[in-house]
Amino acid sequence: MVSATKVDGEYNSFLSKNSHLDQSEGVKTYLYRFGTEHGNDNLGISTCSDQCGPSLLDIIILSQWDDFAWKGHLDYDVTACKLKVIEGGRKFVVQLNDKWNSFSIKEYDKFVGLFGCLKPNYMQAYEGLLLCIGQGEKDRPEVVPATSPPKDGLLLIANAYPIEYGHIILVPSTINELSCSWDKRILGLATKIASEVNNAAFRVFFDNGISVVPDRMFFQACYFANPLPVESASTVPIYDGKARSGIIVSEIVDYPLKALVFTSKNLKALVKVVSEITSSLHDSTTAYSLLISNNGTKVFLFPQVKNMVTGCSLSAWECGGYFVYSTNFDFDKASETEISNRMASASLQDGTFEDLKHLCCTIADDLVM
Repeated sequence: MVSATKVDGEYNSFLSKNSHLDQSEGVKTYLYRFGTEHGNDNLGISTCSDQCGPSLLDIIILSQWDDFAWKGHLDYDVTACKLKVIEGGRKFVVQLNDKWNSFSIKEYDKFVGLFGCLKPNYMQAYEGLLLCIGQGEKDRPEVVPATSPPKDGLLLIANAYPIEYGHIILVPSTINELSCSWDKRILGLATKIASEVNNAAFRVFFDNGISVVPDRMFFQACYFANPLPVESASTVPIYDGKARSGIIVSEIVDYPLKALVFTSKNLKALVKVVSEITSSLHDSTTAYSLLISNNGTKVFLFPQVKNMVTGCSLSAWECGGYFVYSTNFDFDKASETEISNRMASASLQDGTFEDLKHLCCTIADDLVM
């Protein structure tokens, strides 16, 4: 299990404080500011090896989330839920959790309104706000007290209904600009967070088209101790831009859900290309999900066909091969065939997927000069 690391020094006082919000004095929390060194295009410059130990942002997120859990704000202990790897070549992972369901995220619609966007009349929401994140002006990252969010930042909110350890929701803090429309600035921040956390267990997710909270744009993130099945799947390159941008676009093969993966250490170029592609998918009302992994250097794209009965799509972690079941019966009978069929039913038709591959290559070639 991923866990927080004890730290001493200048940040120890921050980690020991209770980040609560006091309505009488306005919202009080902490702001993590990226260092300007993270403005570098090449992530390799700011990414530290495992020998450097956990990053500051990683320590803060885990410590704050552990504190939230210790205070009893989680609806259940997700670390106590049963897990098993399904027999077969794809190694799908399933969890038994009778308290979680796909509509739990609706609870967080109550957050929309805080700082002028969210409604501050839900007291538990204040306990759930772990941190604000925005761009700073100093070379190194810093953590400072804040009475208001950054103009163009993200709020990190603990999910009381986690599907894995450290489950958080990343909500844009920009006043009056929360919508389902795609914003590459927010993707850029989410990717920066994945890079700055610098923990291979940390994954960031985005779902467009699940219709649970249809008019909100937000990301989710949590820690998985092992690679998700899709991350171990074979790939075939369809676009190699190493010489120009460092971006490689590959197709996932021998996987029941058609998917693409974009790889690059050039964060700015990666965000630019993925944003343009997902914006096109959004404009054409194509459902899709994203998985950001490998410290922000990989973005998996899962275009989908909505289920005709429910009107919903697979979640990003389901696309990655991680499924949650609410009953022992379903958990026990889960099989590779059943899960593969479920994923295949959401997959694009061959012709449509080929068109998407061509679009991705064209966009990558045109945008990255």
